[in-house]
Amino acid sequence: MEVFKYSNIGCREINEDYVVSNDFGNGISLHLIADGMGGYEHGEVASKVVGESFVYAISKNMGVIEAASIASDNLRKEKHSLGIKKMGSTVAGVYIKDMEMTIFWAGDSRVYLYRAGDLLYQTEDHSLTNELCKVRTLTFEERDRYSHIVTRSLMGDKNDSVDIKEFSLMEGDEIFVCSDGLYKDCPVDYIIESIQKNYFDLDKNNLAFDDNHSLIYIKV
Repeated sequence: MEVFKYSNIGCREINEDYVVSNDFGNGISLHLIADGMGGYEHGEVASKVVGESFVYAISKNMGVIEAASIASDNLRKEKHSLGIKKMGSTVAGVYIKDMEMTIFWAGDSRVYLYRAGDLLYQTEDHSLTNELCKVRTLTFEERDRYSHIVTRSLMGDKNDSVDIKEFSLMEGDEIFVCSDGLYKDCPVDYIIESIQKNYFDLDKNNLAFDDNHSLIYIKV
């Protein structure tokens, strides 16, 4: 399995993305991106809490649902410790055991699965824009106005949850995980091709990105 990961700050003052790509041995690995919630306090802390909570849970042979519950509980404790009311993070990633994969996500960070060069699956954003598009056509102004609003995340609340989707992997499958700051400013297909053909150049173009932008590319 080949893994390539990248994260950069973009035009922001701090990087609130937290990238995890851990191999636990015995065919088990975890790859995720947590993205601290804009507009709330300590986004960089929230994303780190979520990422580290998932790593801890998987290291203890827990599943993704349990990991999300632990992450939510740890966020609740962190909010209490910091004396703040709102703090949260989106999360998207994959848990792989042998050739079985569980995709999980909450928010608008994404996971893509490609097979034989074709897009087999893409997560559906938990976002206001996505919800509204299901019932009516949005104007350009509305898309711009609502583009940053997510309808689900991990915030230390009792109703926190992640969606999951399971796949049996095949040799040659490609998995791409990214934060919204990446796909909103650069085509995913271009990024994947640049990694495949070894001309990845986002470092030279960091300031072209309005937001923090992170990715994990996995070739099975």
